[in-house]
Amino acid sequence: MMGIIDEVNELVTGWTRDESLASLLKKVMSQQLIEQPAPIDYYYVTHLTNPAQTFFSRAYPEVRKPPALARKLALGNRLHSLASVWFRTLPNFVVEEGTLDGAYVGLLGVRGKIDYRVGDSIFELKTKDNLPENPEEIISSYPQDLEQLAFYSVIHPYSPTVNYLIFMKNSAPFDLRAFRVTTEDPGTVKSILTSRIRALSKSFETNDPSRLGRCRYYDSGCQFHVSGSCSCDKVEPLDISALQRSVRISFDEAFTKLLESVRDTHGGSDVFSVSTRDIIAPRKHYMEAISGLGSLYEGDEKDEYKACAWISVNKLKRRHGIDLSRPEKQSVIESQREPRVRIGFRWLKLKSSIHPSGEIVPYLLNINLSHNPAFVQNPSTYHLAELGIVCATYGKSKGLIIRVCPNLGKLVQVFQITYENIDHIQHIVKRTVDSLEEAEQKENLLSLPPCPTFMNDDGKCPLMRECHSGEGSGCTN
Repeated sequence: MMGIIDEVNELVTGWTRDESLASLLKKVMSQQLIEQPAPIDYYYVTHLTNPAQTFFSRAYPEVRKPPALARKLALGNRLHSLASVWFRTLPNFVVEEGTLDGAYVGLLGVRGKIDYRVGDSIFELKTKDNLPENPEEIISSYPQDLEQLAFYSVIHPYSPTVNYLIFMKNSAPFDLRAFRVTTEDPGTVKSILTSRIRALSKSFETNDPSRLGRCRYYDSGCQFHVSGSCSCDKVEPLDISALQRSVRISFDEAFTKLLESVRDTHGGSDVFSVSTRDIIAPRKHYMEAISGLGSLYEGDEKDEYKACAWISVNKLKRRHGIDLSRPEKQSVIESQREPRVRIGFRWLKLKSSIHPSGEIVPYLLNINLSHNPAFVQNPSTYHLAELGIVCATYGKSKGLIIRVCPNLGKLVQVFQITYENIDHIQHIVKRTVDSLEEAEQKENLLSLPPCPTFMNDDGKCPLMRECHSGEGSGCTN
């Protein structure tokens, strides 16, 4: 049986290299990369907001999350997908899941991924059993969420001072509360962040977690507490008094009402959605959404360059007038044919002599770490399929694949891809999403087509045994 990658690739009518756009992007990227050493070790912001759990996760990788906790985290991810539809419709929406690297603001060793940026503000969405009523409850019950947003504010190149924590109840009708968080003393926030990096690194060096404080999930189902693997009962919670003095929190009633209005307009009950990767490898979606098993991926060298490329593409769009206006962004959002597909908003206006005002097209951003020029001559079949899914979902026949090759002289490539019979690709997408939804409802993994072999994490995928339990049901070539 032909896989989705092959099906979509058969409908590629051609591709060309856009040397103009690639050269402009490389020029912007070169300015981002000047004398910026890559950290040998780094942490994600989420590692630093709960350093004890980060330590014990590395010390005891065999300790698994309890099934109930895993399912709860999976539900949280699905609700994030639902809420993304609401955020993309907000005025001044800029980006979803934007990557950050502290190296660009002098804070080596820390990376992160914001949920959304709307206008000049970062927005972080948190799903909870119960919503905080006031700032005091955020500080007492969810200090890690407050720290996460404050840390993002100081590693973002724009250094936004006014940002938002959005809390969403994890059951229908998905009540919402928006809190405005103003970073009043970024210097102190930076000091907290760098001290966390030093403390966590020292703990790994000495194999002593005592300086990391108590895990913030100690009393709410943490697998290390449940298994008796941690020593959190011997230490006090982390002191957040310095953070409290550095930020100001206030309930934003007006923005809460705006989000509620968007939620009611766009629906607040259907939590099923999938990504382009889920369509190409549907059993991966099942693994995370039903089995509650997380990805094995923990970040690598690509993340640094992806952060640089993300910043550079946005600078390029602004400098050369190829960013979309607010009405154009809204038009793109409204053109989505399959609302169950979750796609990050990555669009630009492709200018040419044929379209001097710009042709609105989607783009993918890819980092390739190959050292062999022969391996990067053509766009990969995976990314051709992924872009085809994006194009079909929005009724477009053309898109871009932007590839950065750090190990080949920081080569930047831009491929213009065109597709035929977009309606047929849309049929493939709908067929796959339907089968994913049905498999979720019936909890039937093997009813889904197998993933490509290169996506089985070198044979370490948690589903290997189940996927290969029946004849012909394993990974495809």
